[in-house]
Amino acid sequence: MVASTNGFFARDYNLELGWNNMRYIIEAAFLQARLLGRVLILPSFVYARSCEYENRVCADYATMVNRGDAVDNDEWRELPIDQQMGWKIPIELMINITHLRHAHPVLTTADYLRLHGQDPSSEASNGHWTRDLYHSRPNLITGRFPSLKVIPNSAYDPEDVVRVDRILDDDTPERNLSVADPQVRQTLYAALPAGKSILEWQRAQSALGIWGDLELDRVVTENGWRILYTYDSVAGLDYNKAAVNPIKMVAPRSALRGFETDYRHIRTTVLLLEGAVHYGRKPVRMYFTTRSAQDLFSSNVLYDFQRVNILQDLAAKMVEHMFDLADGRLWMAAHVRRGDCESAALLHIQRVKRHLEDGRNTLIRLSSHDLKVYDVPGDVRPDIDLHNRTPPASEGIFYLAIDERDPEILDLFRREGAILMDDILTIEDRRHFASTRHEHAWALTISDVRAVVEQIVLSKAAFFYGHAMSSVPGGVINLRAARGADPRTAVID
Repeated sequence: MVASTNGFFARDYNLELGWNNMRYIIEAAFLQARLLGRVLILPSFVYARSCEYENRVCADYATMVNRGDAVDNDEWRELPIDQQMGWKIPIELMINITHLRHAHPVLTTADYLRLHGQDPSSEASNGHWTRDLYHSRPNLITGRFPSLKVIPNSAYDPEDVVRVDRILDDDTPERNLSVADPQVRQTLYAALPAGKSILEWQRAQSALGIWGDLELDRVVTENGWRILYTYDSVAGLDYNKAAVNPIKMVAPRSALRGFETDYRHIRTTVLLLEGAVHYGRKPVRMYFTTRSAQDLFSSNVLYDFQRVNILQDLAAKMVEHMFDLADGRLWMAAHVRRGDCESAALLHIQRVKRHLEDGRNTLIRLSSHDLKVYDVPGDVRPDIDLHNRTPPASEGIFYLAIDERDPEILDLFRREGAILMDDILTIEDRRHFASTRHEHAWALTISDVRAVVEQIVLSKAAFFYGHAMSSVPGGVINLRAARGADPRTAVID
């Protein structure tokens, strides 16, 4: 696996973050490793934030840690001690690594440590790459000590740089400038937002008064700017990080820096990208210079990053139960953040229901209209259930994914028609789950693992509503796009 590559690519993973944030960080790292032709090294574990039972129950099966101590973060120090705890969850339970390896070589940090004659238990608890220890023993196969090159965090995309996947071979800053119009260049630079080196497509259209895509393509490239490809924000925010809804932007060629161009030539054993590069950035933390490169990344996210089979199988059973409860009709679903329930829980669930009633009306309209799919690569077929099943009943049941555990709030939601995970998860479902993979029989005691199952369930709903300030809907939308859901059957606000 390693011999045919340029070595290893490592990251300083932010294990203080929840799983959905870690998921999109890993998706970006996968692209970065692929561009460099290197084996991606993943953390061997992530931290779950809550247990469905008393802490000691989960601690019987998963290693319990003080999260603040484990990740060197004081964020939780003021909480009661039982709420400061977290649990180490094997990364193999959250991602189907075997399936992922069909697309690109991947190892865990524990694999790397074993390859270099070190105890896997020496893996850093905070997810960061240990510069000295991880390079203190030779490779057991080659006998060589692993060398290291660090990409400084400050070099990734400083304010005057637009980080792209690669600079095309024939693309030089001077290309096409013989026909440049100084007025066009001045207009484009003047339209740039303060502190930014990249311009939204619509803003470039408005600044130049050019509304045709092909004409704008020609004009900007003739004037030393380039067309870049990325993903649209949701409600003006980039928290969701969904790899759907491709858009174009423009940037001056002089500001572009190619990740592959800058770093693929390095020949150290390990190439490490220092620190975090996800805050305030688009899903992949870089822009693409071609649509085909963007489509390849979308394919990786939608089809290569799969949930493990036992979680998919459990979700499939829950989906069957939802159809049974809905008498075979279509059903809808929503995700609610715990923080949304800390005040005015009734007002919030009523807001959810208003969105779902709008969703029901959408499903009624679509039952007699042509269906669409998201603008994603692959042979994606429309979800014909929208034509084959009856729309949801007015004031009918709906599935609600939430990590709130206050019994009074949950009972309130149930009275409003919400169906929760424990309402449809049967004893037989739990027994089958435990018998399928004995080493993971305990997994449903961990709220974060249950949340992965719930995301799959949410993706199967006929209509989905989520919050734009949560990273959860991004994963759900990716799953919905991959299965052929109509984009009009989801609302994120």
